[in-house]
Amino acid sequence: MTKIAYFDCATGIAGDMCLGALVDSGVPLEYLIEQLKGLKIDQEYELSQEKVHRQGQVATKVHVNLLLDQTPAQKSQTTHHHHHTNHPPARHLPEIELMIQQANLPSRVTEWSLDIFRQLAIAEGAVHGVEPEKVHFHEVGATDALVDIIGTCLGLDWLGVEVLYCSAMPTGGGTVWAAHGRLPVPVPAVLKLWESRQVPIYSNNIDQELVTPTGAAIAVTLVKSFGQPPQMKLEKVGLGAGSKDLPIPNILRLWIGESIAEKKTVI
Repeated sequence: MTKIAYFDCATGIAGDMCLGALVDSGVPLEYLIEQLKGLKIDQEYELSQEKVHRQGQVATKVHVNLLLDQTPAQKSQTTHHHHHTNHPPARHLPEIELMIQQANLPSRVTEWSLDIFRQLAIAEGAVHGVEPEKVHFHEVGATDALVDIIGTCLGLDWLGVEVLYCSAMPTGGGTVWAAHGRLPVPVPAVLKLWESRQVPIYSNNIDQELVTPTGAAIAVTLVKSFGQPPQMKLEKVGLGAGSKDLPIPNILRLWIGESIAEKKTVI
């Protein structure tokens, strides 16, 4: 039997929602914290979890809390200059790749994480007209994205998931503020990522950003196919909460189970 999982994205997908669904499925937060130490950026953030309600349903919210000032010495020097320290460090793809390769992660996690960041850089590069290696990771790329992407890969590996599937994705709508100003939703990088795998999309009439570049990159890189759930014996469902309250429960549902082989019809 093959261990499979299905992302049910009724309100989209984001990196922190993936982490929430995985922790809700039984992945210990302490395991993620310990493994992520290999990146040597644990002074930049704290991970925490809590149970939250989304339209009456309980789900797990994982918080990636960025630490603005990293040491007491820096803190005293920057008391009057917070604008220098209130952003996580921006990084480029080669630096991120080196960090992942040197982090002593499980081999599948290393491979998946490198692939996801590469896809994200290709999409961002195509949008901005630069080579993937020159992409300057802003909000998609510094501390947050490293924790979300590598944490998600660690969780899927810990659960022993061999094949991942995903539902069609809602487009969302409206506009969102980003490093390059106000952008229409879906943001250009998400559209590029969807285009790369011809992801089935639809409107659920919610005018918010529902799919983030990080969430889209995780899905298009790791998912075998998009659409209806696969035939499976359902063993567990993990519920990962999004940040906003929406008209329907803002929850990423991760269905985990064993694949059921389709019976071949003999003619």
